Amino acid sequence: SNAAADTTSTADTANTADNVSNITDVCNVVSTNYKWVSNEQYPVIDLFGDKYVPLFTTNGSVWDAHVNKLAKLILDSNERHVLKDGEKLDLGQGYALEAKQISIPNKQAWLEFTKDGKYIDDRIVTIDNDKNTTWNVTLDNVQGENNVIVMRVHVDSVSGLVENNILQYSCVAIDGIWLTDYSDAKNLKIGDKIGEFTLEKIIRGENVSNQGSLVFKNATGFPINCNVVGTNYKCDSWSNQYPSINLFGEKYFPLLANSDQSRKPHNDPIWECHVDKLAKLVLDSDDKHLLKTGEKLDLGQGYSLQVKQIDVEGNRALIEFDKDGRYVDDAIILTDPNEHYWTCLRNNIQGEENVPVLKVYVSDVYLDGNDGIVQVDGIWLIDYVNARTLKIGDKIGQFTLEKIVSGVNKSNLGSLAFKNASVADDASVNDDSSDDNSSSSTSLERGLAKFTNKNTESPTSWYWNFWEYIIMRI
Repeated sequence: SNAAADTTSTADTANTADNVSNITDVCNVVSTNYKWVSNEQYPVIDLFGDKYVPLFTTNGSVWDAHVNKLAKLILDSNERHVLKDGEKLDLGQGYALEAKQISIPNKQAWLEFTKDGKYIDDRIVTIDNDKNTTWNVTLDNVQGENNVIVMRVHVDSVSGLVENNILQYSCVAIDGIWLTDYSDAKNLKIGDKIGEFTLEKIIRGENVSNQGSLVFKNATGFPINCNVVGTNYKCDSWSNQYPSINLFGEKYFPLLANSDQSRKPHNDPIWECHVDKLAKLVLDSDDKHLLKTGEKLDLGQGYSLQVKQIDVEGNRALIEFDKDGRYVDDAIILTDPNEHYWTCLRNNIQGEENVPVLKVYVSDVYLDGNDGIVQVDGIWLIDYVNARTLKIGDKIGQFTLEKIVSGVNKSNLGSLAFKNASVADDASVNDDSSDDNSSSSTSLERGLAKFTNKNTESPTSWYWNFWEYIIMRI
């Protein structure tokens, strides 16, 4: 059953196709990848800056989650922890994980899950069986729901310290933990308030593209903040990040210099970006492209790459970058270790120098019969030709720019503050958004505000492609 059906009348429940008034905020449930498992997802909803997990069970799809029965997300981490026999790991909010006993010969670890020092559950995890290396903790009677997943733990290995042929201690390595605050889960009902927002509608999930929503009404007005966030390149071979900002459904790159050439291919620290000087993101792709000599690859917006020459014996290729058929730059890209990339820098982009506008990752050059082939596995591109500089008072749709906040450090990358003068109520949310879902609403002209984020950690063996979003109609 769905929670919305349990707590609302027919008049209160709607499909997402319903027209939502432009004086409401719509908080959408979206699928989110666990940090350590790229092909498994969990539902998440951002309520005005706090991430919650709609309760879901072991045998349901993500869109079957109970959108109005929420547990706060405490932890989604791929940080590595090594615990000795009897050692406890504090997970926050009173939750803890203890290594009760470790058996190296049997490749097993006995783990216990507690809350405020009281036993909740335990499991013996066997390392040599892939199916058992992740422990899913499921509990009953969480806001009336059974078989609710409240914690996931991934065990990587068991080992020990041996000195003089004597085992000094055994330990277990844990490299993935996901946890919700199930003991403090809440059941939202129509009319409930969160701050200045009142819940008006609960929308059930239908499929992977429509996972349900909570619709709130805001009776007061205050500015909207669009925050710059660190974003991982989709191509894993670039371990650094670039800044990005989502302006009402469109993803932009705040111009960032590469002033220190010794950092190549890395840029200056992302918080030094010019938050008010923006170029639209054209492409961030890890798609594989195989190109012959003379072949062109259309990148969109009039930009293209052309393979001018391939030297298989020299493990290199000459690649040219064009805009509207006109030469922009070229480079000889080697496929030797640490030489696979090309970062194209341009000057005088809205007055800034050494701005990276294109990144290309070439993984291989080889012969296919008589044809030389270049394998391109990563492309990142901004529309630098149409970059713009925003100023106080500039308007984007019905939003007026009120404040430009420069970045300070990796936790505060800067922001743009807008005010919507056409209606009485606004919203202010720090939020994470997905490119994949950026086309999920077509009401941009009605003032859709959407903010974006990706993970802020370097890629690991457990790849986290974490995307989520809130849509607010104002």
